[in-house]
Amino acid sequence: MFARVFSLAAAACFSAGLIHAQFDSGQISGFVRDPSGASVPGAGVIATNEGTKQAHRTVTNSDGYYVFPQLLVGTYTLVIEAPGFKRYVKAGIALNAEARVNSDVDLTVGAANESVEVTASSAAVQIDSAQVSTTIETKQMQDLTLNGRNPIYLAALSPGVVGGTIGTFDPDSVSNGSFNINGGRPDEYIVVIDGAMATRTRSSGSMVGTLDVDTVQEAQVLSGNYSAEYGRSSGGQIRFVTKSGTRDFHGDLAENFRNSALDANTWTRNHSPQASTAAGPAPYRFNQYGFDVGGPIFIPNHFNSDRNKLFFFWGEEWVKRRYDTTNTGTVPSVAMRSGDFSELLNPANSFFGKVRVINDPTNGAPFPGNIIPSNRISHNGQALLNIFPLPVAGFQQGTTNWIGTKSTHSDFRKDTFKFDYLITDKQHLSVRAGYDPWHFNAPFEDTFGRMEEVWSRPNRVRAISLISTFSPTLVNETDGGDRCGFRSRDGRLRGECPAHAGGPTRRDPRRSRAREARRLHALGGQIRLSHCKRSRAQEMGAIQRRVDLGSEQGNLSERYPAFRACLAAWCGCDADLPM
Repeated sequence: MFARVFSLAAAACFSAGLIHAQFDSGQISGFVRDPSGASVPGAGVIATNEGTKQAHRTVTNSDGYYVFPQLLVGTYTLVIEAPGFKRYVKAGIALNAEARVNSDVDLTVGAANESVEVTASSAAVQIDSAQVSTTIETKQMQDLTLNGRNPIYLAALSPGVVGGTIGTFDPDSVSNGSFNINGGRPDEYIVVIDGAMATRTRSSGSMVGTLDVDTVQEAQVLSGNYSAEYGRSSGGQIRFVTKSGTRDFHGDLAENFRNSALDANTWTRNHSPQASTAAGPAPYRFNQYGFDVGGPIFIPNHFNSDRNKLFFFWGEEWVKRRYDTTNTGTVPSVAMRSGDFSELLNPANSFFGKVRVINDPTNGAPFPGNIIPSNRISHNGQALLNIFPLPVAGFQQGTTNWIGTKSTHSDFRKDTFKFDYLITDKQHLSVRAGYDPWHFNAPFEDTFGRMEEVWSRPNRVRAISLISTFSPTLVNETDGGDRCGFRSRDGRLRGECPAHAGGPTRRDPRRSRAREARRLHALGGQIRLSHCKRSRAQEMGAIQRRVDLGSEQGNLSERYPAFRACLAAWCGCDADLPM
């Protein structure tokens, strides 16, 4: 009694530290009959994995029924023997994740040393389950051109899946693909790798890890009526089964390469007044390379000499990108920085294409010539304005008069390790680990590249499974797994801040991304207002208020955030701007 209680307590402690995981497996079953259709009880049935040569044995019951309930994904050969009948051999039975393959056999009378050999059909019809699913196998992955080699987009091949496309170039990403499965929302399905959850809990639109396509044996999309054992999601599941080692050594090498020397220049860059920008495409270097190898682990004449007990599979892929990102924006002209908005009186001005009049907020009257007097300019407003860059001479595309280029980098590594140990023909231990560190930057967190983010995202997904078959009707599977997808980012302000403005500002991790982006986009740094009669809150409130610009109040400052600082430059500290 004590031992039983202790075992239950130990199992509970073990489960508490791990998330639920269940390695995907399948089932082969059927009835064995004689030529008259009568059942053949006691017939010996062997299902052998053609890759590892692991043999699973059972016998038919009194009804001639046999079943192998927990077979790992792979290709199997079925052998059936019974006294007075020829030996039956059926090869090439493809077993996918959660497949229930029915293989009924009619034995032929004859000697045991004679055999009947057949090859399984590639088209199997599911007749004992209402599950709606699609399986993409290794051969399909090899025959398809998968842009970026990100296997998550294989789900787009499934009926009922819309959203992403198989042609999406997204090699260095942990996105879940943003699909709609059977009408569900993109955050209502999950991604599973070898039974372990790979969806990021806090943000279901991303994963804590991804896969090298060469390490995937099959991808399965469950879109409806799947078994309750899966649970967790109402909008479907995308499940990956990774490859395992076999008795023979196998390996692959891959390299994808792109270079700006093979690209044409963009329309925007062609119209840049900067000679270096207009001369050719932005620098771009893309390298995606890797390898995978699998086979047996053995020591001749000492351990696993038959190469049918312990197997490994190891795959690594590197994705490296180096390129320039070009952005455009609208900034106040040089004259506007000193309070001269006279160019807005021209109906053909490039900012609005119509006349805009600047009114004095104290009396509502237009400023003479649309020029704000210098004594109305605030030092704090001027400091804010100087955060924004000057227009690029000679560059004008519609309303945009600024163009800039920043360097961008992304380094992503995908590691996959898997070990399979066939302890006995009744016990199978599988261990898998995936580690996917990703380091990249986002140089244009604001329009003008003054704010840059540098990211570090180490991701991992691990799973372990022990399958024990006690009898054809009693199978125990002990599973565990965990995932980790924390991230670290550092935001910093580019360049030097002007007078009356604070130094480079790092992003406060306690702020939401949107809130912090708005703060830095509007201010460009921490503003010191100790010399001003207003409090910081009052000054910021004044800056945020609308300015009457003729018939459309606030239109200019709302369309172009840079103008907010420009117009604030002429509201002195003591000015009171009405809403």
